Amino acid sequence: MKKYIPHLMLLGAAAIWGFAFVAQDVIVGMSASLVVAVRSLIASIFLIFVVMMLDKLRKNGRRLISRRGVDVTRTELVGGVICGAVLAIASSLQQLGIQAGTDGGKAAFITSLYVVLVPIYALALKKRAPVNVWLAVVIAAVGFYLMCVKEGTGISPSDLFVIGGALVFPFHILVIDHFSPKCDGVRMSLVQFIACFVIEAVIALFEAPAIDFGVIGANILPLIFLGIGSSGIAYTLQILGQNGPDPAVASIIMSLESVFGVIGTAVALGAILEPREYVGCAIVLAAVILSQIEFKKPENAK
Repeated sequence: MKKYIPHLMLLGAAAIWGFAFVAQDVIVGMSASLVVAVRSLIASIFLIFVVMMLDKLRKNGRRLISRRGVDVTRTELVGGVICGAVLAIASSLQQLGIQAGTDGGKAAFITSLYVVLVPIYALALKKRAPVNVWLAVVIAAVGFYLMCVKEGTGISPSDLFVIGGALVFPFHILVIDHFSPKCDGVRMSLVQFIACFVIEAVIALFEAPAIDFGVIGANILPLIFLGIGSSGIAYTLQILGQNGPDPAVASIIMSLESVFGVIGTAVALGAILEPREYVGCAIVLAAVILSQIEFKKPENAK
């Protein structure tokens, strides 16, 4: 049971991200960079308290802030900054696409296509996924299409931003796979969001030097959900959960965000899922199960 704890963490992250598509969809009057900056700031504040609390509970001899300075290792700093930079690019592209017209369900589908890219990108790092994982990737992609893309829907200009984000997200997964086993994942997540906030805040100030705090206040509830839930909790669960599973397997589990995204959009808008969407959900679930099966070679196999 213990070996499945990382998988459950990744599943929890996927659930939060799925419902976050609804929150992203209802934000109005804010640029994509400002949205990402505010949610990253909220996540940073939240994680500061989480790290301080965990240090006390673990009794690990570490204190985040002391007279000696900030207790962050070189690995946590480097890994967090790289993750933050990649996340800033991917999140901004995704938010731009949603604000430009791509609906939440379709954005969930396009974003989930990173599940196809992760094992391909991983080949460059000499990480080969098992055959069943490759098969699960293909099956999942079919399920995503049935769930999220309506009949007759083509590629619109706004979709290109979301596609760009989907191309960047696999790098985030692979960077975490490299750094997370070597450090405190929660600390690295904190550094990640501080870096993401700084990058996006600078961009937001260039776009509009006079920030309208009234607009931020009007969107505060979805921003809090995105900051604490989608960023602070979910991305931290991702960093902790990836400390073990193969990155390709992890990406398949996290791709369930598309299932939760479709369900969340339907619940929030009072819509009824079509039969093809139920079939799509079932196919993706089957793909996730397939990715978890460990096929052992016969003892007499050469």
